[in-house]
Amino acid sequence: MNEVLVAFLTVAAIMALSFIGDAVSRRILLPNVILLIISGIVAGPVLGLFDREPLAAVVPFLAPLTIAFIGFDAGLQMRIHEVVAQSRRALIMSILGFLLSTAVIGVFLHLTLGLRWAYALLLSSAWGGVSTATVNAVCKHLRTGEKTSTTLTMSSLIDDPIVLVSTLTIFNYITLGGMELQEISLALIRNVSISIFLGIIAGIAWLNVLYYSRKGKYTYTFTLAALLMVYSATEMLGGTGGIAIFLFGLILGNSRSLAAFLRMKVDSHQLHEMKGLIGGFHSELTFILSTFFFTFIGLLYEFTGAFELFLGLTISLLLHASRLVTVKIGTLRSSLAADFPAIGLIVGKGVASAAMSTLFYTLPNISPAQANIFASVALNVILLTNIISIILPLCVGRSSARRGMLQRR
Repeated sequence: MNEVLVAFLTVAAIMALSFIGDAVSRRILLPNVILLIISGIVAGPVLGLFDREPLAAVVPFLAPLTIAFIGFDAGLQMRIHEVVAQSRRALIMSILGFLLSTAVIGVFLHLTLGLRWAYALLLSSAWGGVSTATVNAVCKHLRTGEKTSTTLTMSSLIDDPIVLVSTLTIFNYITLGGMELQEISLALIRNVSISIFLGIIAGIAWLNVLYYSRKGKYTYTFTLAALLMVYSATEMLGGTGGIAIFLFGLILGNSRSLAAFLRMKVDSHQLHEMKGLIGGFHSELTFILSTFFFTFIGLLYEFTGAFELFLGLTISLLLHASRLVTVKIGTLRSSLAADFPAIGLIVGKGVASAAMSTLFYTLPNISPAQANIFASVALNVILLTNIISIILPLCVGRSSARRGMLQRR
């Protein structure tokens, strides 16, 4: 059969699997990541319906595209003033949780596997956030208070950019490993500076372009072209495209407050409407790409042994333990403490963690066999953290409810 037709049929089949997995997850209120990955594993490694080698060759193209889309989406959704003013607690929980889990898992990987610190921290940083989909699913099951749900959701939204920026920075440090420490430091500073500069300049420039072309059609298509150009230009000039794209989206997402701060002669209401239009289209595409991506990594899954499965389980339990500590600190002297420890057990990983985990395929001095092992561990962590995040909070929530009923009697 023609190779082009085979590629089209493969993409169509993966998209169909993605849709079915997501539809089923909505019916049973499970995070879609679980069923999407499982559907990929069943169709790929179990039934052998897809050839693994051609799919693995697509990862270097699909992973950056996914990073660009989720980075832009994270920037669009983040409201800086709301995060700081309305939920400082969510910000504290997000930052503290990321730092604690990264440190715990990084030390564990370094001591047990003998990984270089940079490699250990790259993986632990990739797993440092919490998936919004998991938070929403568990909060619906537990029927937590509105304040608790809002705080947890906002905290999980903050996690994505933190995971993206920190993991990509560590990745850049590793790729510059042949230099002296001073040279690496300067190269990292240059890399981050280029990323920040291009992201901010492109974002402000694009605000003006969007405003003056506001009456034209296909605004999102135009913005999508700009997104890909900013990502490519940043990478070509020695920066990190994911960081630049996040800042690009952050500026567009906070267009009204930024326009007022810069005293731009624009109608802020029209800017807000355009941002809503772009955000709506982009969230649809990001959803398609992220569901496709989860199914795709399920197809790539390779069971490398019981040790990797046990390692994934151990890391998942350590992540849950560090999350409990974080939430305990974050809910001190707050009404949120009433929902502890159930909400402290929500630590399922999402698309940002999955995308960052694929960076191991492009690392220097890592063989394909080693990359497959780490990819297997990463997928075990993503699956197990989501499964545990569903089971444990429900068990704790129900036991708490029973205790409350007995006390009332």
